[in-house]
Amino acid sequence: MLLFVGILMVYLIGAGILTRISQAWSWKELIASSFLIGIAAETFFMFVFDIIGFPFSYYALFFAGFAVIVLCYDSMYSYWQAKRKDINLGSWSLKTANYPAVILGLAIFYMLYLITQKNLFWPTTEHDAIGSFDKLGIVMALEGRIKISLFQWGLEGAGGVYPPLFHGGIAYLYLYGAAQPKIITTLYFVSLLLGFYAILSRYVTTITALFFTLLLEMVPEMFSHAALLLGNLPTTAYVGLASLTLFVWIQSKEQRYFVLSCILTGLSLWIRNDTIGFALAGTLIIATFVQSADKWKKAAIYFGSGILPFILWTLYLKLKIHSTQGARFVDHIGFDTAKMKLMLGYVLSYFTWIQVGNMPPGIQLYGLSFMLVFLIVALNAKNLTKDKPYILIFFLASFAVYFGIFYLLDESKQNAPMSSLMESSFKRGMFCFIPALFYYAATAQVMQRFSGWLETFRTGKAA
Repeated sequence: MLLFVGILMVYLIGAGILTRISQAWSWKELIASSFLIGIAAETFFMFVFDIIGFPFSYYALFFAGFAVIVLCYDSMYSYWQAKRKDINLGSWSLKTANYPAVILGLAIFYMLYLITQKNLFWPTTEHDAIGSFDKLGIVMALEGRIKISLFQWGLEGAGGVYPPLFHGGIAYLYLYGAAQPKIITTLYFVSLLLGFYAILSRYVTTITALFFTLLLEMVPEMFSHAALLLGNLPTTAYVGLASLTLFVWIQSKEQRYFVLSCILTGLSLWIRNDTIGFALAGTLIIATFVQSADKWKKAAIYFGSGILPFILWTLYLKLKIHSTQGARFVDHIGFDTAKMKLMLGYVLSYFTWIQVGNMPPGIQLYGLSFMLVFLIVALNAKNLTKDKPYILIFFLASFAVYFGIFYLLDESKQNAPMSSLMESSFKRGMFCFIPALFYYAATAQVMQRFSGWLETFRTGKAA
């Protein structure tokens, strides 16, 4: 019961902040983003308590969260009054039902049910979770601080230098009585899928939105992570929805999406600092593609929202934990031909069916994700310069930064060869690029024409 209260508190905190920003969110957008913002707010409270030297407990976090809910109660009540009429089954009949959409929806729910059953049944077994994230969460919950005693003995594991959002979320669930905290993975997965569908359905038919949501859910490697206590899927939820809301703002000019994208971009760096490439890519496309007098101001705000959590955590690591993330990088920059050739070989493997090293080829890791997107890009070639080119620029720029970060890692300091890093960390980080690419593929002009033809065929009248 206490765990339910804790999870409900997270959703209410997020909903309160979102309704303060705008009353125009759809209920799907609100639910999807509420958890992402609410759990991040609780970890920020942990950070503040840690800075001032006050041990946090579920009492302290409850009252901090409750204060946010009280301050936002009027906006949440107004939203409920305005939107409750939308919560209905509507009128439908067997004759007019959208059967393809029903089948796709059932497939999405069934796959979510299967992976959730697996996630909640099996205890935590992953090496990085036991050796770092879960261990950090347990001890944070016991000691009520972020700089826990494990740092004194160098037992924090690889996740010790990561910002506290993910393992802080784990600690939050332990504080509220969770026997095991893997429900957090399911909640992040639901936020990713629901948020992706909510945004995509603004621009495409229900069938197309559900089809690409199912494709996102079915990405083999990412689907398997929906049953693991690792940070890559949660990171994808933040990065994916930050990217999509940025694209919607550029298309629609609705200010609420810009604000939400700024928040989610900042939280992307509050969960993993190696996502800084997405903040830089977002800043680039705002400065390049936005047509407004204040675009440089917008670009600065967007960049600042991303870099602020990065700076806060970097200073915390240096001044309180006495560690730096830069300690993992090479001491001098030079061109290493062998390393570059090895990394490019793995990248080719991610995008195709070619196998490199001991890693399965990309078609087994990501299914048809990348190849389908590249096919649609090729079919849409004549429209590349006028059909949302900023999405492809965003992908290329963020991927270049992500690639560069790994290129600059020092293998000896990592205690792992580059081949091992490419077959583990880099491979899992590729999840973050998939939502944006699927969004582009689904909304490309060539796909829109096909969707229109399909809808005409289904209904017997023009879409």
